[in-house]
Amino acid sequence: VGRTLGKKLIKLYDAHTPPARFAPNARQAGQRALRNAALSLLAARGSDKDMALIARHFNKATNMSDEAHALFLLAAVKSVQSERALKKFHDKWHEDHLVIDSWFAAQAISPLTSTLENVEALTQHPLYSKTTPNKVRALIGNFAANNPVQFNRPDGAGYLFVANQVLELDKFNPQVAARMLNAFRSWRSLESGRRKLAAKALRKVAKGKNISRDVYEIVTKMLEQPS
Repeated sequence: VGRTLGKKLIKLYDAHTPPARFAPNARQAGQRALRNAALSLLAARGSDKDMALIARHFNKATNMSDEAHALFLLAAVKSVQSERALKKFHDKWHEDHLVIDSWFAAQAISPLTSTLENVEALTQHPLYSKTTPNKVRALIGNFAANNPVQFNRPDGAGYLFVANQVLELDKFNPQVAARMLNAFRSWRSLESGRRKLAAKALRKVAKGKNISRDVYEIVTKMLEQPS
């Protein structure tokens, strides 16, 4: 779609450039949404010009809708622009514990092969806290629920990582841990290789020592449900 409608998308993007002065009204919100949708389709083409456009969109953003949207698009590719954007966003917003969740989320849903390793490293980041539900949802939750490529890695590492996180979280927040298991809700519909690996991860959770009733009920139902 991005390649076929490229010229029209560029015109659409340019035509809906918002006024210099930001206003929290419906008209500008609609313009931003349409413009960002066009940008997402252009990003899918993956050309150098498109990446430059996204970087410019990020750097010139006057509101969080545009800034965060561009950050997510840049984080999905390996490039100098993405590294710069992630650093700039972190340095700018590291003192805002709510906004920085977007920084964690952008990296958690990236389809890059390095994402799992990066997410594991981010669990040790000073701004991350496993005892803060919002941080857990931003990083672990987004990886499990919104990154189908890397959560469903063919080697099963994504499943095992989330299973281990569930067991760790269950020690002090059973409700959050149980909700994380929802990422496995359709595991039986996977192809045979991934299905076996997902089942193995679920069985590891089920055999966990002193797991909570919340987690036990969900994981046993998942394992017992008919094919």
